[in-house]
Amino acid sequence: MEIGPLVTERLLSVGPHHSLLETARKMQDRNVGAALVLTDEGHPAIITERDLLRAVSEGVDLSVTTVSIYMTSTPVCASVEWEVVEAAKIMRRGGFRHLIVLDDGAVVGMLSIRDLVDALVEMHEQSLLP
Repeated sequence: MEIGPLVTERLLSVGPHHSLLETARKMQDRNVGAALVLTDEGHPAIITERDLLRAVSEGVDLSVTTVSIYMTSTPVCASVEWEVVEAAKIMRRGGFRHLIVLDDGAVVGMLSIRDLVDALVEMHEQSLLP
């Protein structure tokens, strides 16, 4: 099963100059663990709840510190054609819970570990997995 159909298309996106506080509030409002960052250069980046937690633990002022300081500027991105198990292995190996998903180089959505677990359970129930 390819990950394309699992992709969350309603992305939360922020700019690199948004404050961490504003970003955290948007993530809370949307109940998401990551946001797509649209960089000035047009490259996809990501900010996650783990990045925000790191900023809090370092004691920075969230109202003035920008996303650009804590975002992952070169994230691993997936293709819509990746298989579910392949995506799960990449996420496990990399120790992250979100993937930006691309189709022909364009961002089409985000895939979370929750999306993968749901798909794997469904595949198991349909006897597509051992």
